[in-house]
Amino acid sequence: MAKTKPRAGRGRSRRRNRKNNLPWIVGITGVAALIVLPIVVNAVRWANLPGEGFRSQGNLHIALGTEHVPYNSDPPTSGPHTPNLANWGSYYEIQPDERLVHNMEDGGVILWYRHGTPEENEAHVEALEEVARGYRRVVIAPREEMPTTYALTAWQRLQRFDEIDPDGMREFIEAFEGIDHHPR
Repeated sequence: MAKTKPRAGRGRSRRRNRKNNLPWIVGITGVAALIVLPIVVNAVRWANLPGEGFRSQGNLHIALGTEHVPYNSDPPTSGPHTPNLANWGSYYEIQPDERLVHNMEDGGVILWYRHGTPEENEAHVEALEEVARGYRRVVIAPREEMPTTYALTAWQRLQRFDEIDPDGMREFIEAFEGIDHHPR
C-alpha cells in the first residue's frame, strides 16, 4: 500500500481563506431594518388614524364639469379636482366634489351633512360650526343621499357619524387638518 504524503499547510490555508461573514450579515440586516422599520411604523400609524383609509386616486387638476374616473369613496377622499379651492367656511348649497377634493389636498377637512329642509340644514350647520370652532381649514357642506347624517373627509380618510359626536369629530379634524398633500 502506497502511502500518500499529506500536503503541507492544507488545513491551515482553508482556515485562512475562509472569510468572516458576520460583518456582512450584520450590515445587510441593519440596512434591511432601516428599510423595513419605517414601512412598518407608517403602516401601524395609518391603521391607528381615525376613520377609514382609501387608496389615493391622485391629484390631477381638471376643469369643473370634466368627466373623470369615479371616486373610490362617497364622499370622495382624493382624486381629480379643480385648480380652485372652495372658500373655507359653511355652505347651505351643494358644492362640487371636484372643488372640495382640492380643499382636502390643501390640508382641509370637509364636514358633510345630509342635505335636508332649510331648517334641518340650519341645525346641521350650527352643530358642525360648534364642533369646528377654532379650526381654519374646514368646509361644512351638504351632500345629497348620504347613508349617514354626517361624514368627515380628509385626504384618503373618511369617517361617518349618525349624530354629532364632538369628541370623535374633533379627533378626526385634529388628525388631518393642516396636512398638505401636494407632491414635493
